Amino acid sequence: DLHTPLDTPREVFCEGSEPQPRGEHTHCEDAFQIPLATEVFRRARAQRLNRQKNLGFALMCVLVAFILLGCAYFNPFQFHIIKGTDDWSNRVSQLSFIFSLIIFALFVNLMCLLNICYRQRNLG
Repeated sequence: DLHTPLDTPREVFCEGSEPQPRGEHTHCEDAFQIPLATEVFRRARAQRLNRQKNLGFALMCVLVAFILLGCAYFNPFQFHIIKGTDDWSNRVSQLSFIFSLIIFALFVNLMCLLNICYRQRNLG
């Protein structure tokens, strides 16, 4: 007669280890807490600011690339050839609109980068 552990009933909970509902006057144990030093929070904030700064620099590179692509597309040397025509006024208005948007985005990005660098300097 073979008995395997699956055939025999096992006690999962011992007699006194069943969960009990808490009463109003029962003393509860202290909650499990991991003490963290302030250095952990400083390091996490510094890492977050570094990621934001890297993203800002990447966006700055993309915007500069767009300006260079715009210069290649609008070809400023061609403006002297078609000067005084209707096509010239149309292309200049397009050029000024596109470049003003990109330069405004560069300015906003630069202000955000300066703010991030200022916060990084005040962190340490």
